Amino acid sequence: MYCDLHTHSTASDGTDAPGDLPRLAKQAGLSAIALTDHDTTAGIAEFLDAAKHARIKAVPGIELSADPAILHTDSDPEQAPRLGTLHILGYFIQPDAPHLAEVQARLHEAREQRNPQMIARLNELGMDIHYDEVIEIADGHIVGRPHIGQVMMQKGYVKSIHEAFSRYLGGQGEAYVRKDRLSAEEAIDAIHEADGLAVLAHPTQLGLDSASKLEHAVARLKALGLDGIETRHSDHSPRDTERFATLAGKLALKVTGGSDYHGSRKTLALGSQKIPLAVYEELLQAHRQRISA
Repeated sequence: MYCDLHTHSTASDGTDAPGDLPRLAKQAGLSAIALTDHDTTAGIAEFLDAAKHARIKAVPGIELSADPAILHTDSDPEQAPRLGTLHILGYFIQPDAPHLAEVQARLHEAREQRNPQMIARLNELGMDIHYDEVIEIADGHIVGRPHIGQVMMQKGYVKSIHEAFSRYLGGQGEAYVRKDRLSAEEAIDAIHEADGLAVLAHPTQLGLDSASKLEHAVARLKALGLDGIETRHSDHSPRDTERFATLAGKLALKVTGGSDYHGSRKTLALGSQKIPLAVYEELLQAHRQRISA
């Protein structure tokens, strides 16, 4: 039996409705699934209701974007080169927790400011793209970079979402604008105050170039309360998975994993990482211990 503990819906930047994911997970042979939309819990109620009907174990979650400044070993992070992205997964959260709602509002505002800036940069690069077109693609949901990429595809500026990110919208892209406004400590605290477990998502995306830097960064996050590491992910090689699992063991952190499924927007299949159901069960036990402490 398997689970997938990293998925996205139309509530953020996926293409499947939150209420469709449990059914699709069941069809994929999964026994448990987590909904971890970017910076929003808007789809969780629909997701949990559908999971009951599908008779599949469901984890209410979120994926919070945080400022990677904490990852720097340099004494003056402002003078050091920028790193990759830092995302913190929250599992078994209370979706209506007040502090988590405040955090979501802050991140939503940051997105609202960044998206027009990125489109302006694309315009400067000669692309005829307008924000209204991106909003229409988002169809009432939170506007994100994949929606911008989809407009770029429709207009023939790129051939795929992957190309849109690698050339323009990703961390090293020509049109990229940072939106980080939430510290790692704030992200972890918001998840804990919502009775959740805080887990480092896809460590490869941190952009750290050595094992010692990674261990230093994760140790700092653990000191802030980090509960686990996503050791298995679609971006991870078997060697990555092994070294992240070793690091988790060394720092006494829980392990988790998932596909990072976004529906048809990416080529990642639901359940493709073959995460044993025991991973879900161990996280559930850790969550029960946290809320009963």
